[in-house]
Amino acid sequence: MSLSYTNTPVYIGQINTSAVNTGFTGAVDYIPATRASVDFSSSSNPKRNLGVDVVSTDQFTVDQALSANISVDSFLHPDLEEGFRYLSGTAAAQDAFVPIQIGENVYKKCYPQNISISVEPYLPAKITASFVSLDPPTGTKLSGDTRLSAQTSEIPISGDRFVYGHTCSVVNADDVVGNVQSQISFTRSYNRTPIYGIGSPSPASMLLDGIEEEMSITSTGLQNFINLSGQTLTSQVTINLQDVDSAMNSLISTIMKMPVGSRVVSQSAGISEGDTVSTTATIKNIKL
Repeated sequence: MSLSYTNTPVYIGQINTSAVNTGFTGAVDYIPATRASVDFSSSSNPKRNLGVDVVSTDQFTVDQALSANISVDSFLHPDLEEGFRYLSGTAAAQDAFVPIQIGENVYKKCYPQNISISVEPYLPAKITASFVSLDPPTGTKLSGDTRLSAQTSEIPISGDRFVYGHTCSVVNADDVVGNVQSQISFTRSYNRTPIYGIGSPSPASMLLDGIEEEMSITSTGLQNFINLSGQTLTSQVTINLQDVDSAMNSLISTIMKMPVGSRVVSQSAGISEGDTVSTTATIKNIKL
């Protein structure tokens, strides 16, 4: 029996916990995901010793912990912010792990690795997030969650409440690019180191070494060509992620911003026959 997308909802729980809320009362951990993938990997090396043949029942050695890499694509919805707690800019959130449930399978100790958000006119704003799970499920089968179909009428989703590119607003980007912006992308990358302890084959946690952010804005012009060191922002560039009624989620609305001190590090401009000039400026910020 095949497993349908209708039976594989995605939930992202509270930071530094191991369980998710799969109901629709209280904190809603459900996210409006459009794609999810999980890649398990183990590190197995051939066991070859001088003077003996490889034993068929004992062919490999293991030199690293089992990990699961998870990737999730999702739309943004102001009424469904609980599943995006890990995006908070607080020190506690950026250093934390979350549980992720896909179908009925729960992946614990999931640390964000990379986050990207794309905004274009008349398209829903889309977020792609990748995680590494230090405690994935083992010894169980891939299974779906049939309970969601019985709760469909309770899922707090309205199509008009999704964040679209044409409903968002841009603040202070005119200081960098032209006043007509056609595409904006934002990425946040986490640099982490696994921490191993005596007596366990799996890392106990991950040390956060750094966070870097990058925003690229495509528009109709450039205000200033950069010099050798780029161009330092003197005012914060913010993308307000909001729905058609200009309603902004308190968490989601704070994600896409480049603070004072961030730097424009690259610019490009091009034009084709019968078209207008298109430019792109890339801003970088060392968050940690």
